[in-house]
Amino acid sequence: MKKIIFLLMISAMGLNMTATAQKAITTVHFYDVKNADMEKTYIASLKEVNAIMLEIGFPNNYYSYFKLNASDTTSTFRSCTIGHWTSDQDYNAIHANPKYKAWGAKNKDNNAVFITGQLYRKFYATE
Repeated sequence: MKKIIFLLMISAMGLNMTATAQKAITTVHFYDVKNADMEKTYIASLKEVNAIMLEIGFPNNYYSYFKLNASDTTSTFRSCTIGHWTSDQDYNAIHANPKYKAWGAKNKDNNAVFITGQLYRKFYATE
């Protein structure tokens, strides 16, 4: 009986993890950074918004920043921000939150250089 209960619990956890993964979305922003000072300002801005998402109750939603290695010869879209979202509902709730909107308004001028001309995609988990 203990084995059956244990197997049922493991199965339920697996199904829950699968359902969660299927609801997850990832946003990808490709862009170019003009200089190192802008990059530092942008990274600080991402740290700030990640703290806001944690504060408003979305600890598993956050942004990550990446860039190509200096030796890479690609001339465009050398930097990337990835948004990690647990679901469309959470994505929408975060983006509608007054604290998130205030962050966006405060950083509009700094972050605009990254948004202008970016390549943006929203990906949904398939499994």
